[in-house]
Amino acid sequence: MAFAVVSAKLTGSPGTSGWVQVHEFAPTEPEKLASRGRLFAVVATGRHEEGVDAVAAGRELLSRLHEEYFGSGEGSAFAILEAAVKKVSQEFRSTWGEVEIAAVSLVEGVVYSVVGGGAQVAIFRNGILAKILESTREEVISASGYPKEGDVLILGTKLFFEVFSSGVIKAAIEGKEPGSAVESLAPTVHSREDTGSLGAAILSFKEGGMAQGEVASPPREPGEPPRIGRADKISSSLGKGAAFLKGYLTRFFPERKIYVKEMEKVEEEVPQKRKLLSSVGIILLVLLVVSIGFGIRAKAIKEGRARYESRLTQAQHEFDEALSLTSLNPDRARELFANSRALADALKTEGVKDKQLEELIAKLDENQGSVLGEYQVEPLLFVDLSILSDNLKGDGLAASSEMVFVLDKRGRKVVGIAFGTKKSEIVAGPDQISDARDLAVYEDRAFVLEADGIYEVGETKTKAVDSGWKGEVLIYAYAANLYVVDKEAGVIWRYPGSGSTFGAGTNWLALGVSPDLSLVKAMTIDGTVWLLSGSGRISKFSQGNSISLAITGVFPQLANPDSIYTNEELDFVYLLERDKKRVVVLEKDGKYKAQYLSDKLGEATDLAVSEKDGKIIILAGDKLFSIETKHL
Repeated sequence: MAFAVVSAKLTGSPGTSGWVQVHEFAPTEPEKLASRGRLFAVVATGRHEEGVDAVAAGRELLSRLHEEYFGSGEGSAFAILEAAVKKVSQEFRSTWGEVEIAAVSLVEGVVYSVVGGGAQVAIFRNGILAKILESTREEVISASGYPKEGDVLILGTKLFFEVFSSGVIKAAIEGKEPGSAVESLAPTVHSREDTGSLGAAILSFKEGGMAQGEVASPPREPGEPPRIGRADKISSSLGKGAAFLKGYLTRFFPERKIYVKEMEKVEEEVPQKRKLLSSVGIILLVLLVVSIGFGIRAKAIKEGRARYESRLTQAQHEFDEALSLTSLNPDRARELFANSRALADALKTEGVKDKQLEELIAKLDENQGSVLGEYQVEPLLFVDLSILSDNLKGDGLAASSEMVFVLDKRGRKVVGIAFGTKKSEIVAGPDQISDARDLAVYEDRAFVLEADGIYEVGETKTKAVDSGWKGEVLIYAYAANLYVVDKEAGVIWRYPGSGSTFGAGTNWLALGVSPDLSLVKAMTIDGTVWLLSGSGRISKFSQGNSISLAITGVFPQLANPDSIYTNEELDFVYLLERDKKRVVVLEKDGKYKAQYLSDKLGEATDLAVSEKDGKIIILAGDKLFSIETKHL
C-alpha cells in the first residue's frame, strides 16, 4: 500500500551542550528511488560548535551518511542503511566523541530504522506510543516493519526523549499534523538553555494523498469554464449577498415613485431603488467590519492560547501519568503530580483563562490526597482539658496503646483519656506531683520525672529511679523498662523493670557508640530508639547501635520538627512540624507516606497516635484535637 508521508522537524539551538541537524532526501532518479527510497536522518553530538561551524560539521556528517547509503552498490536497502550508520558513527566518534544518528528509509512501503549512539525511534499507533529502538552510546541497532494508516514515527535524540515524557509526546501528536505537533513542543525547547543536542523528526503516514509540500489542482475538462479564483469568489459572494438583501427588502418595501416640485414646477421622479441599494451597501459594509472584527478576535485568541498551550498540555499529561503510577511508583507519581501542579499554578498566576485549565486544577485538588498523600484537614475537638480540671493546660503527651496521658507542669497534674471512648480521669494531682519535668507511660502506669528521680504516680507515689544525672534528661517507658536520655553525658540509660521496681541503670548504647545527645528534644521507642534533635535530625538506634536512616520523598523537606511518635503497634512514624503547620507520616525506613496540613497544627505542641482507632491526637494548650487518619 502506498502512503503519503508528511514530516516536520524540531531542533534545539546549537551551543555549549552540542548541536543537532535533521535531514530528508529523496533521489530524483527513478531507479535509485525504487532501490533506496526516501531517507530521513537526525544527527547530533555533544561537541561544542556554534553558528556556521555547527552547520558545516552537520553537513560533513550527513554528506558521509548520504554517500555511504546512496552510493553503495549491491545489497538490500536495510543492510546498506545499517552498515552506513555503523561506519559513519565509528568514523566521527573517534574524533568528535559522542555521536547520535537516527535514520529511517522508506522503500516500497517498508520502513527500515537504524539508530546508534543513544538515538531512539518511537511509533504512535492506535492511541499507544511505544519505543521501537533505544540505542546506547556505542551500539547500533535496527528494525523494520510495515506502516499502517495513521501511524506516526518519531526519530529523536536521547535528550529529546528525556525532556519530553511519553505523555507529553502523545498529547502533542495525537490527532495533529506533524507541523502542529512541533509547534506545541517548540516553546519548551526554546525556553531551555541546554537543548543543543535535542532534535527529532516526526513522520505521519497517510493512505494515498500527496507528500508534504505538494499542491493539487484537478485537470479541467475540455469546454469547462475557467475556475473562479479566491478573489473572484469573494466578489461573487458579495454580489449575491447584495442581490438577496435587495430582493428581501423589496418584499416589505415595494418600489414607489416620489415626485418633488421644484422652482420650475417640474416634477422629478426619484427612484426608491437608489436608496435601497445604499442601505444594502451599508449593511454589507457593517457585515464586513463585523466579520473582520471576529477574525481579529479569533486570531488573538489563537495566538494567546499558543503561548501557553504546550505547558497546559504537559501539565494535563503529567497529571494523567501521575494517576497511573500512584500504586506502581509512588515517588515518580508525586514528582509528576508536583510538576503538573506547578505548571497549572503558574498559568493561573499569569492570568490564563481556559476551561481546560480550570478542570485540571479541580482534578489536582481532588486527587492531591491519593497521589501526594497531602490532606487538608480541620482537626476536631477531642477533649476540652479545662472541663476536666480548672485551668488545666497540657505541656506534654505520652501514650500507650489504649490511653493518651497529658502532663500539666504548672498545675502539677496528670490526666488520662481513652483513645476510643474519650473516658477521662485525673491520674495524679498536686498531692503527688511537686516538680514535674517529663512524663512517661507504660500500659496504664504513669511515671513523672522530678529533680531527684523518676516517680510512679497514681494510687500512690513511689520512687522508681534515683537521679544520678547532672543535666537535662528525657524519659520513656517501654516493655516495662525505663529509658533515660542523658544529654550531657551522651548516654541512654536503661533501667530494667521487675514488677513495681526497677534495677540499676546501664548504658544501653553499644561499646564505642557515643552520639551527641545535647540537642535531643524528643524520643520514642518501638523496639528501636528514635531521637529527634533540635537541629531537625532524626536518629535511629537498634540494640545500642546507630542505624543509617535517610528521610526521602518529603516536600517541602523537614526542617524543624517539634515532636516524634511511634510504638511497636504502629506501622508508621509521625512527626509534628509546627512551623509548617503539618504532621508528616513516614514509613519506618524513612520513606514519605503522607502529610496532614492545617492552621491548627501551628498551635500544637505534641502528638500521639492510635492507628487502631484511626486518630492522630494533637495537644494545643488546654485542648486535645483529633485528626482522622486517611493514609492507612
